Amino acid sequence: MITVRFLGTGGARFVVARQIRASGGMWMCLGATQIHVDPGPGALVRALGSVPPCVPPELDAIVLSHKHLDHSNDVNVMVEAMSQGGWKPRGALLAPRDAFEGEPVILPYVRAFVSREVMLEASGGPHRVNDVEIRTSRAHVHAVETYGLHFRHAGTTVSYLPCGRFFEGLIEDYRAHAPDVLILNVLRYRDASEADHLAFDDARLLIAGIRPRIAVMTHFGTKMLEQQPAKLARALEEELGLHVFAAYDGWVLEA
Repeated sequence: MITVRFLGTGGARFVVARQIRASGGMWMCLGATQIHVDPGPGALVRALGSVPPCVPPELDAIVLSHKHLDHSNDVNVMVEAMSQGGWKPRGALLAPRDAFEGEPVILPYVRAFVSREVMLEASGGPHRVNDVEIRTSRAHVHAVETYGLHFRHAGTTVSYLPCGRFFEGLIEDYRAHAPDVLILNVLRYRDASEADHLAFDDARLLIAGIRPRIAVMTHFGTKMLEQQPAKLARALEEELGLHVFAAYDGWVLEA
């Protein structure tokens, strides 16, 4: 059994700063393995406030797709919560190298609180967390080091396509992993040349080309929210003949 609990579905600075949508990332349960992906602002509060609550000391891993604050702000507090304040070091922490080095978002002192660190690289893996295999995509076109994530458990693959601009070869790269579930960050409704983020038309191309069993849009900016993501998802579902959902805060996907 695989579940994905959306602790936040907001993207972009205005949505996150005003908490129009929450920004806590995703809590995945892949069989008995629990992984928190992209714990942005409010992640710990959203995890503990879920019904039933997500329990940080039961986490097996924390994974960052990239270091921008709407994806990583609560990574340090989540590591502390996972390791019970650092008294019981445990779990894995996976993130791109620039999240650990240079101008890191992962504080040096909390690195001692995990049992294992993995610095993600392009098209890397598999990295094992219990009975889950994690692989990365090609590097995304984004302002910082960013990778998509493919989680495989018991013959099912959940792929997470985070922030970045659409580029030639993106569809083929994800399609090679044959995801059963594809989760896409769709920040914008219409494209803007200055933004390294997917627009809705990009999402249409990606879902149609990759053809997962289930597609989920999340990480919405203000213009996407104005267009009613659930309505857009229903239209895509009818157009493509696939199951397409627009995530909302607190929603749990079962796959």
